[in-house]
This record gives sequence, C-alpha cells and structure tokens, in this order.
Amino acid sequence: MNRSLDIQPGTRHNEGALGPYLRAIRAHPLLVAVVTLAAVLASVAWVVIRPTEYEATAQMLVNPLPQEDETFLGLQLLRDSGDPTRTVQTAATLVESSQAATATAKALGDDWTANRVLDDVSVNPEGESNILSITATADDARLATRLADTFAKSSIEARRATLEQQAKVEIDRLEASQSQLADGSDLATRIDQLERVRAIGDPTLALSQPATVPSSSTGTSALVIILLAAIAGFTLGSGAALILELTARRIRDEDEMVGLYALPILARVPILKDRELHHGPGDAWLMPPAVREAFRVLLVQLGERPRDRAKVVMVTSGSPGDGKTTSAINLAASMATGGDKVVLVDFDLRKPDVAANLGIRSAAPVARMLQPDVPVGKYLASAKAIPNLSVLSVRIPAGDTATIEAIIRRMPEIIEEVGKHSDFVVVDTAPLGQISDALRLVGDVDDVIVVTRPGTTNRNDFETMRDLLERSGHTPVGLLVIGDAHTRGGAYYAYGETDNGRQLFAGDVPRPAAPTPRTPR
Repeated sequence: MNRSLDIQPGTRHNEGALGPYLRAIRAHPLLVAVVTLAAVLASVAWVVIRPTEYEATAQMLVNPLPQEDETFLGLQLLRDSGDPTRTVQTAATLVESSQAATATAKALGDDWTANRVLDDVSVNPEGESNILSITATADDARLATRLADTFAKSSIEARRATLEQQAKVEIDRLEASQSQLADGSDLATRIDQLERVRAIGDPTLALSQPATVPSSSTGTSALVIILLAAIAGFTLGSGAALILELTARRIRDEDEMVGLYALPILARVPILKDRELHHGPGDAWLMPPAVREAFRVLLVQLGERPRDRAKVVMVTSGSPGDGKTTSAINLAASMATGGDKVVLVDFDLRKPDVAANLGIRSAAPVARMLQPDVPVGKYLASAKAIPNLSVLSVRIPAGDTATIEAIIRRMPEIIEEVGKHSDFVVVDTAPLGQISDALRLVGDVDDVIVVTRPGTTNRNDFETMRDLLERSGHTPVGLLVIGDAHTRGGAYYAYGETDNGRQLFAGDVPRPAAPTPRTPR
C-alpha cells in the first residue's frame, strides 16, 4: 500500500520541530559521521596527552575568640565577627600566607618556590562549617599528600612565629605595668596566657585532619570525556548537515517533497542502468518492465474516463529536468497499449520535445492553428511505433511571445477539438514552477499529475508551483516520483517478454531508424 495515500491532498504536511533536523541527518550521514568521529578522536588524543593530577586535602579547625575577650589584647588573633562565613574566610586569608608558602617550598626542596606552592595549594572554607580545606594538586598522589600536610603545618608554624613576637611585646609591656600596680593578680593570669601562646601558637587554628593519599586522579574520567565529545561532535555534524540542507536548492527525498506539498505518491518510476535502457539501434520507444509497471499503477489510480468525452490529463512539474516530458510520453503510451485512442499534446511551447523524442519530424503550422475555424484533427501526427497514439506539436520561433500567448488562449478549444478524436488527451506542459502557461489550462483538464525527481527538483520552483495551484483552487491528483531506485523491477517483470525484453506491444511493431530516450536517468 502506498504510504502517502493517507495524506489529505493539497494540505501542508507538519513535520514537527525535529523533522528538518532528522531529514538533514539522513541526507548527510557521512558528514555527521566524520565530524562525530573527528571529535571522538580528538578527545581520545586529549585523554592520552593530558597531565595526570592528584588532589589531597588537609583540614584545619577554626575556633575564633569571643568578641569581648580581653585576655589576648594586642595579638592579631581571629575573633568572632558574628558572621561565621566571614570569620572562616578571614581565617583562610591568614592561613594562605607567603610565609607558609616559603616554608613549604624550603621543606620540599628541589625546584619548589613560594609562588609554585601558592599555585598548587588552595585554602577554602568547607561549606558553611568552621573547617578550612587545604587542597594540594600534584602529578603524584604522595607528593600531593605531602604538599597539603606540609603547607598546613607551615601555616600553623608561621602563625606561631608571628604571634610569638606579638606576645613578647605585650608581655614586656604588662610586666612593666605590673611593677607599678599594687594588685597585679589579673595581669599575672594574662601574662601566663600570653606565654602559652608563645609556646603553642595560635589557639584559634588547629590541624584537625591530615591529608590522605588519593586513590585516583582528579578530573573527568576518560569515558565521560569521550562520550561528551561524541555528543558534541554529533551535534556539530548535525548542525552542519542542517545548514547544508536548508541552503540546498534541490529537494532531497520523498519525505521533504511530501512535507512541502502533501500530495499522495501515485507511482514511483525507477532510474535504470544503461544496460537496461539501450538495446541497440533501431529500437522504438520502449518502456522496460519496471517502468511499464509504474505507469500501469498510475493509470489504475486515475480511474475511468468519462463516457461522453475524452479524459484530459495534464502532466507538469516544478522545474526543468524532472522527467516531465518522458513521463507524459510513457503515460500516453501506457494508455494506448490498452486499446484506447490517445492524443498527446505538447503544450511546452518554449521547448517542445515530444515529437523529437518519438521520431516525428512534422509539426502543425502555427498560422493555421490560430484560426478558430480550422479543424485541428488534420494536424495530428501518428506515432508509428505506438499504435493508437497521435501527437499534436507546434513549433514557435524563439522569442515570439505574441504567438505563444495566442496559442495559450486557443489551447482550451484545441484540447476540446482533439478530444473528439480520442479517448484520452495527455497534455505535456512547461514546468509550472518557472512558466505559468499550465495555470491557464488547469481548469480545463480532469487530472493534474506533478512529476518530481528527488535530487533534481528545485525546491523554490516546487514551492512556486504549489502556491500557484493552491491559489487557483486546483489540487493535483498526486505525485509521480522519478528516481526511486529501490523499486527497480526484477525478473518477475520480464515474465512473458519476447525478443530479450525489447517488444512493448503485442504483435509486430514498426521501428524507426533512430533510437529515442526511454526514461530519465
């Protein structure tokens, strides 16, 4: 069953937000694959060459003095500011000092400097707690641990050295004051506390947990990096494909075609290989079995002709090169093989190719065709290789627009006239997306068939054709798709063929001397 037959003819197909994106990926899979692969390879290279880093963290407890404490007046000790976060941040500033970095570099030796230590060590509050994290980074796990512990101890020692000097000054001052006082008991207690600071260091900071050796390196795992790179590469590749698709002039495939103009696909005509087309000189107009079957399917869907007159079928397209003229000939030939009398009218006035394709050299005289009292039937040329098929073709000098307009105005009468001599009239028109001639005739035909060719049909021309037909209130019966290679016929189509598949009609068929085209390639 044709998957497009359930589409309401003439409506716009809603692809959804992802429709163009998915269509672009299907149209350019190689581009998407190459960009994705390049991103993955780049990520693998980065994983291989990136430096390995380990982090080790020591923790320091912050225990600030009450704001009203007077015991340690004169010492730059950490006091409670009323804002725990601010207090811990102040502590971090005191700990991350140049003195501590210099002492750490000296303890580590080698090429270590104070600046290098400060680059590889960070001191930060841990959440909203009173804990400071001293994190060291190095290319070796044990070195990172040693760096964190050494810096923590050096910070505490640097604070002790600073406070020792401050406490000594304050003790000397208090001892001088005590000798002048009658009761120096409170001062003695205070001096004892200051002596304790000189001995043990800063009472507001203490190492609560030394660093432990890290078991794994830091940073994103290799698997995650490669996965993220694959996603990024796929996104970039798909974006590039979408840009190419949006800027492409040609309609890519059937899905895009139906998305632009939701008409049912009546039949698909395969593109055949050269060996399936050429059978040697002297062949007449032939349709290989697979092509013939496609037009048989098309004929069935057109339905029966009216009893009192000929059925008129217009074949048009959006742009040149879609296979419109060849399809019109194949359609007319398929009708004629059933015993019906068919007239094929070449209404592509600027580029009439029907007669030449069928080996017909004569053309109707233009001057006589413009006279309303002249019977048109006498100017019908027989396609000798195809019984029951006649052709009406006129040749107009290039640039003679006045004559073209006169023929266009006369064409409804001409079609009515030739219909008296036939059961079917097939009208081959100029591409409606570029030339509007067919629009003048669309109200005088029974069915309109739009020939399309994915990869060839111009998107802008196709949309122009659609818009013209919609505004005129006429909906084509459906699409004839040229180039659907996956429907190419197999051996079954050749059942009953004679002469190696060359014979098209029953009986002896005359063959002109010159070979002619069979189907678009």
